[in-house]
Amino acid sequence: MNGGIGRRYAKALLNLAGSNDNIQKIGESLQEVADLYSEEKSVRNVILEPKLGKDKKMLFIEEVTKEMKCDPLLSKYCRYLVSRNRFEIIGDISRAYVKLASEKLGVATAEVVISHAIDKKQEEALQKRLSDYTGKKVTLSLKVDESILGGAITSIDSLVLDGSIKNRLNLIRETISKGN
Repeated sequence: MNGGIGRRYAKALLNLAGSNDNIQKIGESLQEVADLYSEEKSVRNVILEPKLGKDKKMLFIEEVTKEMKCDPLLSKYCRYLVSRNRFEIIGDISRAYVKLASEKLGVATAEVVISHAIDKKQEEALQKRLSDYTGKKVTLSLKVDESILGGAITSIDSLVLDGSIKNRLNLIRETISKGN
C-alpha cells in the first residue's frame, strides 16, 4: 500500500479542485475511476503493460475519462498519474482524497452498529445528535448486528462510542469478578 504517496497526490488534487461543490464532484468521479481500475482487468492490463508507451496509456486514460464524463481537471490529473507511473495507486489516492475532502468540508461518516433496524425519524434524530456532538455534518452508515443485544456502537474517524448492552454487561461482569 502506498498510503503516504497516495495522500500527497490526493492533497494536490484537492488543492486544484477549488470550490466545495467541485471538491465533491471530483471526489465522486475519482472514486468511479478507481473502482473501474480495480474491477476491470482490461483497464489494469493496459496501464500495467510495460511494452506500451506512456503516450498511448495517456490517450487510453483520456478516452476512458471522457467516456465516463469526468471533469476535465480529473482527466488531466489521471493522465499526469500515468505519466508519472503512479496510476496503479489510484485506489489509495481516492481513499486519501475522501478523508482529506471530508476534513476540509467539515463532513464525517459515522459507522453505527445497532441491534435492530430503525425508522427514518430515528435515523434523522441520531444523525442530528452526532452532528451536534462532532460539530460536523455527519452521514450515517448503519449496520444491524443482533449480537450487541441493544444500544449502539458508533465509530467516527478514530472515535468509538460503545453504548451497547453487550458492552455494559461485560463491564458489569468485570466489576463483579474483581470484587468491587
